[in-house]
Amino acid sequence: MAKKNASFIDSSAVLLMDLTSIIINHTPLFAWKIAFLIVDVVNFWFTKILAIIRHSPSRRLRKQLEECRSFGQYEETATELDRYNKYDVWRQNFTSKRYDYKLIHERLLELRQSRLDNDYQRVISLLRSGLLRNFGGISSKRLYNKSHVGTKILIEEYISEVLECLRFISDAKCPDGSLDVVTFYQEKLNFFHDAKQTMGTTALILQGGTLFGLCHLGVIKALHSRDLLPNVIAGSSIGAVVGALVCSLNPSQLEINLNNLISLLPPPSAVDARGNVIENVLQRGFSQDILVFIDYVGRQLGDMTFEEAHLKSNRVLNVVVYPTDASFPTLLNYLSGPNVTIISAVRCSLGYNALNENVQPMVKTVDGRLEPLHLANGNCQFMSPYFARTLGDQTLKRDAEFVSPYTRLTELFNVNHFVVSLARPYLAPLIGIDMRRTESRWPFVKKIDRLISLEFRYRVEMLDRLGLLLSFLRWALSDETAPLYAGNQIPIVPEMRTLFKDFKRIFDVNKYTANIPYWIRVGERSVWPLYPLLQTRCAIEFTLDDYYNMYRRSG
Repeated sequence: MAKKNASFIDSSAVLLMDLTSIIINHTPLFAWKIAFLIVDVVNFWFTKILAIIRHSPSRRLRKQLEECRSFGQYEETATELDRYNKYDVWRQNFTSKRYDYKLIHERLLELRQSRLDNDYQRVISLLRSGLLRNFGGISSKRLYNKSHVGTKILIEEYISEVLECLRFISDAKCPDGSLDVVTFYQEKLNFFHDAKQTMGTTALILQGGTLFGLCHLGVIKALHSRDLLPNVIAGSSIGAVVGALVCSLNPSQLEINLNNLISLLPPPSAVDARGNVIENVLQRGFSQDILVFIDYVGRQLGDMTFEEAHLKSNRVLNVVVYPTDASFPTLLNYLSGPNVTIISAVRCSLGYNALNENVQPMVKTVDGRLEPLHLANGNCQFMSPYFARTLGDQTLKRDAEFVSPYTRLTELFNVNHFVVSLARPYLAPLIGIDMRRTESRWPFVKKIDRLISLEFRYRVEMLDRLGLLLSFLRWALSDETAPLYAGNQIPIVPEMRTLFKDFKRIFDVNKYTANIPYWIRVGERSVWPLYPLLQTRCAIEFTLDDYYNMYRRSG
């Protein structure tokens, strides 16, 4: 049989050589010249197009954009890139099918004219009927995935005018002979209260993401630097650790921690190896960087309670926990657990699976003593988000009265808008598809990109539900259920461009003085492209909060 196969191969080779010889010997000379000419032309244009692509200004600017180390550099480069791609012209042309530009233009002119005419009652009337987060469709994500530095100029002018009108109302003096000062003051307070209720509240969700959880610090830093950090913060696992630090500091302390965190941490020589690094990463999901940060936050918190932190920082900390007893609240804050110590709640959020020890919430008594919180079910344990997905979900869902912690958050604090920080860098291709900027101008290419992303995300979710994802991949790709895909959320997902180096950092020992600033910078960069959308959705709300709190305190 082998001889027959060898004979067949030899005969085929001979036949092929004969056929090649016939073609070469019988092809006219002019045909060869035409063939060589075609190959030469194709090669010329292929080389030229490749060189244009490699050295195009757009490609150069996009590369510079990826290497920016500060928002100032990013904004300057992004403005130049927009100018090259003619997106600056797109911004100035206020027409678009994505929002009601006629309504926005008319309301802008009415507000401006009423303010210039000093018509106080008219300004209030217009604002009462139009202070909505997505008024006229101005918050549509499709309006923010074109330009790198903003959206339609008309929308930006409208937001600026609304802020001017709010300041005009605050600065307005009581008209002579119409109302007494107290009544006029109360009228302003009522307006700011009602407008605040109508606008709703934004909550920042810091999801687990244990391996890359320090990216949350960069997100916090970027939001705080532009006065876009919400007062309501909820976190689970390492997100709860970051949220606890932020909500337990006054403004000056927060500034120091965000800008000089490394100087506050112990030197590497004073930190032990923290056990088996491979075991910590693969089984518990914690790198040494995370463990050092958790220890630092624990020392900062001490025995501070939720109520004490709220009074100190004026922020609302919410810690999500996953108890095995469905009767225990899954959201701890200054309303549901005012005397619970934050550090014990954070340890419960991390879970006994991650800490390898039993964890229980502690309360501070009136005389300052710490006692374990009395639990109706003495066998109640607190799981990490990772194990809650695999072991605890079915236990919780069997209880008909189980309420999602994020649903509870909306009920307690009038939350109708979420900024969700996902410290899962490799979820970037799966999340925030509407916000992704595609350089191609062909709609078909954008639809294909969207289809592939949705399909990949669906397959990952199915593998996760069936338990077919490897343990390490679950740490990197999956997280607890949270509001991610609806129109009233802004997902923030850090993107990392050096896959091997990024994973290598997770296993580094005593290099956190270099790694933690890197994670913070990655988190910061993930927020920069979202500033225009965040400004549109949150600027009016935060300004209303400031005026309402100012009038309430002075009253």
